[in-house]
Amino acid sequence: MMALVWVIDIVVTIVKILGGRTQVNPVLRVGMWITLLCVLLAGLAAGVGLVLLLERWLSTL
Repeated sequence: MMALVWVIDIVVTIVKILGGRTQVNPVLRVGMWITLLCVLLAGLAAGVGLVLLLERWLSTL
């Protein structure tokens, strides 16, 4: 349960940094935005890959 509190705390801190409420180095903020976009694109690619694998598997039935 404590781990969930830590995760929520980290997410809140990241959202504050990305939203501009916390003053940090602009390079850090840009890097975090790039990292977030890369993670989202990787998740999208993984989802598309899984859908394609599912489609291939279902077509063999």
